[in-house]
Amino acid sequence: MSGAEHGLIAITGAAGLVGTGLRQQLRERGYRLVLLDRKPVTDCTGAEQSFLVDITDQTAVTRHLQGCDAVVHLAACTTDAPWAEQVTLSVEGSISLFEAARAAGVMRVIYASSHHVVGYHPRTTVLDEHAVLKPDSRYGVGKAFGESIGAMMAYKYDMRVLSIRIGNVNSKPIDRRRLGNWISWRDLGQLVSLGITHPELRYEVVYGISDATGRDYDNRAAHALGYRPQDQSEPFEADVLAHDPVPAQGSPQAFAPSEMTKGGVFSGNEFTGSSERLRPR
Repeated sequence: MSGAEHGLIAITGAAGLVGTGLRQQLRERGYRLVLLDRKPVTDCTGAEQSFLVDITDQTAVTRHLQGCDAVVHLAACTTDAPWAEQVTLSVEGSISLFEAARAAGVMRVIYASSHHVVGYHPRTTVLDEHAVLKPDSRYGVGKAFGESIGAMMAYKYDMRVLSIRIGNVNSKPIDRRRLGNWISWRDLGQLVSLGITHPELRYEVVYGISDATGRDYDNRAAHALGYRPQDQSEPFEADVLAHDPVPAQGSPQAFAPSEMTKGGVFSGNEFTGSSERLRPR
């Protein structure tokens, strides 16, 4: 199945920022879309159908996934909200989605994970897909749970799952940290398309970054699937550094958790004690 064959793809959380941008990318690749969100999508095209549905309503999600070739799972708690909201949207929501996909016979899931699952690693360390999970937030923990259920579904129930640890999807990187985790819209569309079509996919974790080679992440797992990013963060570096310069060595800012780690602000929120424990070892 390929975009040229006009496959039917569902997107959960389709009304959000990432869902809105990804819709355009998938439509341009020839896919027809089923848009699922508890908020209305008001700008559907002729290639899209939109349905109001809560991701935790497994019966309703199963019904709307009938006939789909794959599902892109974006719906989650997107802030570092209290545990109750994380559990409902990111934990129970992921359980509902994966079980609904299995019940509906949708055996390909592209899961929107996050670089925040490894957010407490030092910013200077280059990570691959085998990095130990070090979530920087409740949000990161919720995303890590989705990776775990995706792996179980792939190996136990013969599903095909691609977990994309998205950095920051935008038209350009907006600060120094995002120079290492930025992904353009068309590069995200390419990664998602690989999850939909790759014939040998079982379960893979890749980083949702454009070409920032050697900066933060080793994305060879994505390249092995055929990912060839079209965009780079390097052309934006001078402009970024002009308004977000590197802090002076030894300064308090240089030792802030948000500066020392890949997670940025999420790493600093509610942080207690000394940041010495965040130094590379």
